[in-house]
Amino acid sequence: MASVRVVLLLVVALAACGDSRASSERPVGRSFYYWRTTFALSPVERAVLAEVGVTRLYVRMFDIEWNAVEHQPRMVGKLTVGADQKVPPGIEIVPVVFIRQDVFKHMEAAVGAQLARDTWSEVKKRSELIGGTPREFQLDCDWTESSRDRFFGFVGDVERASRVTLSATIRLHQVKYREKTGVPPVSRGMLMFYNMGRFSAEVDDRAIFDAATAEKYLSRIDDYPLPLDVALPIWSWTVHVRDDRVVDLLQSTSPDELPGLDFIVPGGLDRFVVTRNAFLHGALLRQGDVLKVERMAPRDTQAAADLLRPHLAPATRNVALFDLSERNLQRHGKDTLSVLFDSLR
Repeated sequence: MASVRVVLLLVVALAACGDSRASSERPVGRSFYYWRTTFALSPVERAVLAEVGVTRLYVRMFDIEWNAVEHQPRMVGKLTVGADQKVPPGIEIVPVVFIRQDVFKHMEAAVGAQLARDTWSEVKKRSELIGGTPREFQLDCDWTESSRDRFFGFVGDVERASRVTLSATIRLHQVKYREKTGVPPVSRGMLMFYNMGRFSAEVDDRAIFDAATAEKYLSRIDDYPLPLDVALPIWSWTVHVRDDRVVDLLQSTSPDELPGLDFIVPGGLDRFVVTRNAFLHGALLRQGDVLKVERMAPRDTQAAADLLRPHLAPATRNVALFDLSERNLQRHGKDTLSVLFDSLR
């Protein structure tokens, strides 16, 4: 009997190992964030979505901000839909609404239920315009200790209004200081593994991804009390600097176009100096201004994934890349993207 028990224990142990390997090797869901104000997928974008095997798009529907004049929340930047534009077959839409946290600092709790109903009505309508029936709805808010209770109350109002699965974006400070900021009452969290560095005019400072900063938060990811999906950065941006201070973020400016402009000269690694007053995509540049480039090259995004992977639970999860655009796809390439997705299994 003793020998039989030993054999049985050995079989169970081997089965457990097999299950562990299977769970760790289970493919992750491949996703992108779509963060433009008009839904219009280009042929290049559609081709990459199909070739990489993307199964989900997190689509920004609109923002909610506080109207200080009317003393009430308002929806801004509502998504419009291009002619004959529908989500490709086989891709699920997860609508996302970004809510500025000052909404919850000013808004009376009694207003939340009506705002939730209005929000869901707009989200559902826009999702249907692009051919999606949402089964999940994501709330994106950088809430803090002071806005926590009202935001969490609003989450409950949205759940009652929508009756779909709710998820929320989770920033690194909300992971590390969860005792103060709380854990939102949603089914899943989307860990935003970016915007973690110092946003400044200094040459060496990087705001999109900074490994040294990220490491300060990693130890608290392992036991976060929500199942976590992961969002990784693949974008670039141009920081407008004047007199050693950040003036603006030039979101519409591609770093690749800067060397070809006749009013800009190189000023060092990833820096350009403006030689005369000029407009660039609507932004006024003055002589002597500096444009500081931050870009996520494939090796940078892979470094972020490698840093994060040991701290994620070996369960089914979605990996979402921020964000979908031809510019970002050209820099990373479909083969590189597939390797990146696979690295987080």
